[in-house]
Amino acid sequence: MYAREFEGEEHNFGVVGVDQGTLIMYDEETKSRWSQLFGKAISGTMEGKSLEKLPSTMTTWGQWKALHPSTGVYVKRSVPYNSRFTKETFQKAASTAPGPIRSDDLVLGLEGHVEARAYLLRSLASERLVEETFEGAPILVYVSEDLATTRVYERKIDDRVLSFRLTPEGDLEDAETLSRFDPLTGVAKSGPLQGKNLPALVSTYAVWFAWKHYRPDTTVPAGVSRSR
Repeated sequence: MYAREFEGEEHNFGVVGVDQGTLIMYDEETKSRWSQLFGKAISGTMEGKSLEKLPSTMTTWGQWKALHPSTGVYVKRSVPYNSRFTKETFQKAASTAPGPIRSDDLVLGLEGHVEARAYLLRSLASERLVEETFEGAPILVYVSEDLATTRVYERKIDDRVLSFRLTPEGDLEDAETLSRFDPLTGVAKSGPLQGKNLPALVSTYAVWFAWKHYRPDTTVPAGVSRSR
């Protein structure tokens, strides 16, 4: 999800088609073409420019409704569509045979100021909680039990780096204060840090061949071999 305002001017977008598994958009003002996956202009007068990324969550309707019960949904019934990403889709992607990353693998992509990283869903499924460092910042990668929802947080509050575990109840608990956090919102709901938020980082579920086409410099965490 992106802000449509660029350098103080609001842009209106439409869809051109698909390239290398990625939706290609255009803006009416300059006719430049943009990658939907990265929000970056790939041709036209805006080439090389990037839209501001906004935090968003890819999840199931059930999980979203539980968090935001008053949510409404707009459906244009004249437009046919298929549900590509469902709980069954994620479970199937996570249960494929082990081995190097394949072109059709589902990954969680993380793009920083310079670096890009991809986490293979098959690897995340067995751990569900990964602590790493990205561009010098300590991060936490979380995957829900049904694998449909992922969140990436900076595991740092008030300049204090925290270490986490998953509790039997499904909460995140830090070792330093024993505060418990909601893994989907990053908000501490009990303990000394109650009410504090873990800073959320923007991440993207994507198919590997689409992601690596635009970010061939992407690194994969140690222990996961990367295909060419």
